[in-house]
Amino acid sequence: MYKQYSLEIITGKKLQTSKLLRDLLKRHSGERIYLRDVIDNMGERAFAGVLLFCALPEALPLPIAGLSAVIGIPLMIISVQLFLGFRKPWLPKWVANRSLKRRDVEKIVNKILLTLEKYESVIHPRWNFVTQPLARRILGLVLVILAFIIALPIPFGNMLPAIVIVVISLGLIEQDGVVIVLGVISACVIFAVIAFAISAVSDFVPSLGSTNP
Repeated sequence: MYKQYSLEIITGKKLQTSKLLRDLLKRHSGERIYLRDVIDNMGERAFAGVLLFCALPEALPLPIAGLSAVIGIPLMIISVQLFLGFRKPWLPKWVANRSLKRRDVEKIVNKILLTLEKYESVIHPRWNFVTQPLARRILGLVLVILAFIIALPIPFGNMLPAIVIVVISLGLIEQDGVVIVLGVISACVIFAVIAFAISAVSDFVPSLGSTNP
């Protein structure tokens, strides 16, 4: 089957995230868009592209049936691979063939573009040390923890970690270390809040038992 190449791969020029997202929709006009399409479309930035594709639906309050089943496993796999230092993302065929309806993807992309295009002009390559291999491994560990939190059955607990993954993904795509660091700081705040909540609950439960006659 004829393989379509992204505009970025054809021209050899790095496109802004908004243009990459538009290119994805333009090149895939079928009823469904597959994870393998995202990997092909994003070229050397496929790690961040898959993370963005998987996290965006959770970050936006859009009712999409069967969403968690589609994005949960690949989000964890890609985060682990980034932590382990993989040069390119790899997904098993049964994961790469997972898909979302094109109209749902279009709805997600159009919603994020409203915000992205307002701030994209201030996102640009800087703080290159944040995107070096060792830093990317540390970043991968942060993403693994965020992906694990998203997988937990916490009511309304998916949105904030997903938003943080979106921010980090945008920073990776645009090679903007400042945006990545802001995302990591936000992740640390989430981790601290969860740790405090777990500590509070673990202290409360024994004290509740001791008050019983």
